[in-house]
Amino acid sequence: MPTSAAPMTVSERRAALRQLIALFGLMNTMIELSAGGASRSVAEHAATARDLVGELVADLAAAG
Repeated sequence: MPTSAAPMTVSERRAALRQLIALFGLMNTMIELSAGGASRSVAEHAATARDLVGELVADLAAAG
């Protein structure tokens, strides 16, 4: 059963939101590149998106 984590501070929520916005932009870029057949660029953007998700998860885990 999960334990209740302390609420995030305003600055932590803003930082998480900035990371999610950046991730959203990367996902849109990957979709556009994929539609255009640019597989190498898609792979590079996917790696960046993966790294952003990892950072966000680590940040959220540390905040809790």
